[in-house]
Amino acid sequence: MADTLQRLGAGLELAPLERSAFVKPLSILYQLDGKPRRWDMVESHPSVAVLLYHRQRQAVILVRQFRPAVYVSAMRAAQAAGQTKPALSAGFTYELCAGIIDKPGLDLKQITREEILEECGFDVPLASIHLVTSYLSAIGISGSRQTIFAAQVDDSMAVQEGGGGLKDHGEAIEVLALPVASIEGFLVDEELGKSAGLLFSLMWLQERLKAHSGQLFPTGA
Repeated sequence: MADTLQRLGAGLELAPLERSAFVKPLSILYQLDGKPRRWDMVESHPSVAVLLYHRQRQAVILVRQFRPAVYVSAMRAAQAAGQTKPALSAGFTYELCAGIIDKPGLDLKQITREEILEECGFDVPLASIHLVTSYLSAIGISGSRQTIFAAQVDDSMAVQEGGGGLKDHGEAIEVLALPVASIEGFLVDEELGKSAGLLFSLMWLQERLKAHSGQLFPTGA
């Protein structure tokens, strides 16, 4: 976190959204009970995420990064409570390795494999990336779908030049290892910002390891 904080400037301001390559605000006009209705939404890309289980360390590989929107929410909450502006550390979240689906010609597994290499520095074979499920996120405002995969990694897959995200894309990603033994406490610690997909995936992992005697994929995949 310290390295990312050094890269962040002191200033932060909000501005009207004029144009974006990632989101598009829209109003949906429809009818309900014969009456006209309107619903505001934000069109956004679907995404992939992957639970990485390091079998040698018996740990989950997570990423931590600064999310400006999370920080603004924390700042507004502090203002509403009459508190001082929070430190920039309030904008950091713990997440699965993930990325938006915006690469034509690549299927979901291929996109996931690229994200693992870019963010976490592991070169994982496609055959070792397994589908878990998909779900709808931000259902009130975007309804975009995220597909979750799982993969086992080990030190032999580590690539020295990989990991940390793409700095020229404005990414500042820290790679962390969460021991399986610490998952329970991590899940209920409200001081740590976590995505819903991460919470689900950690609970899925716990049940999976319990059901298969400590193995994520009993076949050794």
